[in-house]
Amino acid sequence: MNLDVRAPVRSGRLIIDAQTATLDLVIALDRISTGSFFTEQAARAMLAGYRVHDLVYSGTGPWQGSAFAISGQAQAGTMDVTMALAITPPVTAMTIELTGSASFGSVHIPFPGIGAVDDFMVDVDARLEVTAV
Repeated sequence: MNLDVRAPVRSGRLIIDAQTATLDLVIALDRISTGSFFTEQAARAMLAGYRVHDLVYSGTGPWQGSAFAISGQAQAGTMDVTMALAITPPVTAMTIELTGSASFGSVHIPFPGIGAVDDFMVDVDARLEVTAV
């Protein structure tokens, strides 16, 4: 089962120098949307079961080819997982692209007919507007 989920960024900081990038993000999981009432309620119930409101990510990594290869920890409630992201810096606009994935292992999802997922995978494909400070 694939599910597209959106959640706003509460805050973040991206520091880029000649060799490395550091990314800190706080994502508002309590404000997720899926586009479907049933899946949105199941996702919110799952997150509430883990007492999750925010996903906090902190990572750093070097420049590799056409993107920065960032690796760090994503923490939300009792969940803690290593997440690898690729950050493509802005070319003309102040928008960065984030891509990557993480595996959370077994997760209980209060959705009729599902119950538990043995291998809960999250794929990240996001575009974030950044402002120079």
